[in-house]
Amino acid sequence: MSRISVTKAPSLLPKLYPAASTSLGHGGDVYIYETISTPHGVAVSTSARQIQLYERFGVSPLRTLEYHNDQITQIRMREQSLMSSSRDGQIAIWDLRQSTNTPSLVFKSEDPVLSFDLSADNSMLVGGTQLNSDYMAKIQFWDPRNAGMSIKMFEDSHSDDVTQIHCNPNAPKQILSGSTDGLLCTFDLSQPDEDDALQFVANTGASVSQCGYFGPDSQFIYAQSDMETLQLWTNEATRLADFGDVRELGQGDLKIDYIVKCKYDPNGQRLYMVAGTNDGEVHLLHIGVDSMEHIQKLPRGNTGVVRGFDWELADGWAVAGCEGGQLAWWSKEEPPKASISPSSSGSKRPALNGRRFAPY
Repeated sequence: MSRISVTKAPSLLPKLYPAASTSLGHGGDVYIYETISTPHGVAVSTSARQIQLYERFGVSPLRTLEYHNDQITQIRMREQSLMSSSRDGQIAIWDLRQSTNTPSLVFKSEDPVLSFDLSADNSMLVGGTQLNSDYMAKIQFWDPRNAGMSIKMFEDSHSDDVTQIHCNPNAPKQILSGSTDGLLCTFDLSQPDEDDALQFVANTGASVSQCGYFGPDSQFIYAQSDMETLQLWTNEATRLADFGDVRELGQGDLKIDYIVKCKYDPNGQRLYMVAGTNDGEVHLLHIGVDSMEHIQKLPRGNTGVVRGFDWELADGWAVAGCEGGQLAWWSKEEPPKASISPSSSGSKRPALNGRRFAPY
């Protein structure tokens, strides 16, 4: 691993300006876990076991979805369906075209579900579970047309929590899993059993917190860890890059305390990393195989550790949610001078020994 120098590339993305901010209230006692863009606005999962839906730049929720009786671990959007997993061992699916706040489908596991995804052809729902008392961490499979208990499971590939599941967007039978055991596994689900289905295994050397496919043919994989490291791999387990601890790459006005997420832009065919600081700064960076470029530091809209972030590059807006329950919006439209100021509502949470509150 060789240390890289971060260069500046401010022209890669439109400059973003503060647009709005709000607080979930509750004296800062409600965390925001995740924020994702949907055709109906933005979905926000919270520590109150709720999913709130906001219109773009909204300061009050349009709807609140409530079903799970334990922590919500992940939310995803597919077409008109919002999906959520939980430590209660369930995956719930809501049809956002319907006015009801009750899930239309529910899939159940015997163990807490930490991660999940739906195959590109909607034929298979896949979930990853927490390590149970029998020391088993499972990858479970459901038929989306038949809600109920899982129809198949893999039990031998991982030895600790399965923190990430991703279905290959270009190959419905291909999936990727990441785990606290440090492994990335790729599977071919056209094979009948786990041993035959397991294609490649990559050992990242650290607990995998997030991973995902990128590239025009989903031929590459990024992996970030609880130790704030970032690696790039091929989907055949050849390591392309190891950036090490990205916190050590900070320089000048770039300070990094943690990685929020990585996101691939299929139109521009670029991989971006969102990084943050413990006092609410957000930095956008472009990731290459042997390079990292600092694009911009967003004007501060949060006062705490950023947990959720999403943006729509084509429309030129972004949203972030932080541990203190604040939601902040940015837009490419420059506001009239002195007309916008970030909200100071919500309570700043104390730094957790310099590290993020662990979701799992």
